[in-house]
Amino acid sequence: MTDRWQIHRLLAEETDQRLQLLRTPPQSVLLVGADADISRRLLAVRFPQAAFAEYDPRADFLQAAAKVRGGGLWQKLTRKTVPQTCQSLTAPLPEAAADMLWANLSLPAAGRLPEVFQNWARALKPDGLLFFTHFGRDTLEGLKGRLKNLGIACETPTLIDMHDLGDMLADNGFYDPVTDTAKLELTYRRAEMFWQDMATLGLENALRFSDPAAARDAVSALFADEGGLTVTLETVYGHAVKKRVLPQGENLVRFYPRG
Repeated sequence: MTDRWQIHRLLAEETDQRLQLLRTPPQSVLLVGADADISRRLLAVRFPQAAFAEYDPRADFLQAAAKVRGGGLWQKLTRKTVPQTCQSLTAPLPEAAADMLWANLSLPAAGRLPEVFQNWARALKPDGLLFFTHFGRDTLEGLKGRLKNLGIACETPTLIDMHDLGDMLADNGFYDPVTDTAKLELTYRRAEMFWQDMATLGLENALRFSDPAAARDAVSALFADEGGLTVTLETVYGHAVKKRVLPQGENLVRFYPRG
């Protein structure tokens, strides 16, 4: 595996296909999680009128995205720039500022998911759209089992079941959450490429080993003994709508045509 961003690209392209049914194109989009400009390029083709702003807690990810854009035809032709901000996922975003918030594999960098979802809900306009990708609880299940047999425990508190993820969205500012999953099987020949992907995908942060040094040594031993390592990622795709908050004592009434 040589392309550092190929999983981001795969998940972004899959999510982009789900935008075909949108009736009203967004005018303002918050990108939470820089991915080498992959997501921004896809969305700019679909929504050429949209203005973008990009946030990420990882300065090197922002720099990589800016570097790609700086040499791209889009920026040269339009003379547009994408404002970037390096901040944690729970640091306040501009309130009620966006029609869409797009987060491609930024959640693995989160500490606690509810605070992130609350922050995202505040950043969206009423009925604004959230689209995100994440990893589920079965991610790296086989490897975690092998390490457990060696006495190395691994907790993944932010990699949860997709149904629990939907419930969490509903409890933290969103309605009509929809989530679904798929499985990816990856084979590595070198340990350093495996750990590079773990860092790029944010899984290095999401995997909390009881003994991180022992875990790395054990993975290196697996590569040395077996000549490679095959792992499975459970990918999660989700979208939801920002709840409309009404003044106290008021309720939203919806009318639907018959049939």
